[in-house]
Amino acid sequence: MAYVLGIDIGGTHVTAAASVLGDGVWKRPTPVRLRGDSDEAPAVLHVDPEGALQVGDPAERGPVLRPGVVAREFAGRIGADAPVLLRGERWSPQTLTAIVARRVTDLVRGRESEPPVRVVLAHPATFTAHHVAALRAALADVGLAAEPLPEPVLAAEGHAARGGADARALAVLAVGGTSYEASVVTRTNPITYAVRASRTGAQQLGGADLDEVLAQHAYDALRLQIAPLAGDPDRHLRILHDLRAEARYTREQLSHADDAEIILPLHPGETRLTVTRATLETLLRPLLDHTAATLARLVAVAGVPPHHLGGVLLTGGTAHTPLLTELVAAHLPGVTPFPPGGTTLVAEGAAAVAAQLAAGLHDAPPDTGRRGGGVWEPEPGQEPSVLPAPVSEPRIQLPDAPPRPPVRISTPDLPGRRRTRRAQGMNAGAAALVLAVGALAPGIPIG
Repeated sequence: MAYVLGIDIGGTHVTAAASVLGDGVWKRPTPVRLRGDSDEAPAVLHVDPEGALQVGDPAERGPVLRPGVVAREFAGRIGADAPVLLRGERWSPQTLTAIVARRVTDLVRGRESEPPVRVVLAHPATFTAHHVAALRAALADVGLAAEPLPEPVLAAEGHAARGGADARALAVLAVGGTSYEASVVTRTNPITYAVRASRTGAQQLGGADLDEVLAQHAYDALRLQIAPLAGDPDRHLRILHDLRAEARYTREQLSHADDAEIILPLHPGETRLTVTRATLETLLRPLLDHTAATLARLVAVAGVPPHHLGGVLLTGGTAHTPLLTELVAAHLPGVTPFPPGGTTLVAEGAAAVAAQLAAGLHDAPPDTGRRGGGVWEPEPGQEPSVLPAPVSEPRIQLPDAPPRPPVRISTPDLPGRRRTRRAQGMNAGAAALVLAVGALAPGIPIG
């Protein structure tokens, strides 16, 4: 069955979505299971003991003590001159990003027994032509024909593909694992959005920073129990690794529970710390308020009056923090923040655009990029508060995809955990999917 693929590689995780062709119509995009019962996999590359390059996070099975064997957070560094070192070999960030995209494509191709018709890959809206050109070249080097497009545009397309209300302009706040980006997009025709303005804050913040704040709070509270173990550096490092992992898990639980426990193994025994949502919000409020304020300032300079905005899209794992929605609403009164779109909204939008391209709705990939610097500037003589003229044609609505049998991947499950008092914790998911890179196109060196 013909299908198209959308891929979103963030600072910490990668997600994908596919749209299939049925009865001559491209169906509504659905997320792709990348590992076990989870729609996301770690955007991490590492060198295994045999010297092969793998996709997956070995730290999920314990801390990695050897330096230079793991690459993280490379997608946001595309176009940078500084290479990433993996066991003495230099890799460009765009090459590592392309490898992850290729392996995701190969994974889906193996399930479907045929390659995708089109592939669309998300990238930050603040990327310049230099960044996009570097990414295109890296994708070509690994033999992947993919179209890079800005993340906020794809978020808007994903919102539309899910049946969201039609809007001429949307604000988008993406808060990922390692960074955040505020954008305003406007519709240029019935099926295309374009970036009108985009900005990242001077202070880069992401979910990892929020986890670090909670981990520090827990470390201070449990200092008496942890201090006697500081004499063993390896053991102390393992405890710190476990504490950061617990902080992330607990923060996710507090998105839908009033309190949760940080459970820290001390080998032997364990210690527990109860964290309430009120405590977490007190810790995170200064950081999250910074991102919401950045979005409000961007809207002010983008030339889109708030009453012209159809709403605010919140994307990324951190978008599920209830406090973020509250702060965005406070900084943009009268503008409705939509419920968080989950981690796959951008990937679904990428698949929707890939379907548009496959259907011939664009003569060429849509020009959705930004101009010049980090904020859109109007053409000379153009009034910045005037949006493009309304378009009367209705947006094409994609039908739901037909039911498909679940894909099972043989990976060990993490043990179940009792974490929350008023709400059950989310499944921890399966262990990290390890994708070998040995099948990549010739010419890609494997460590």
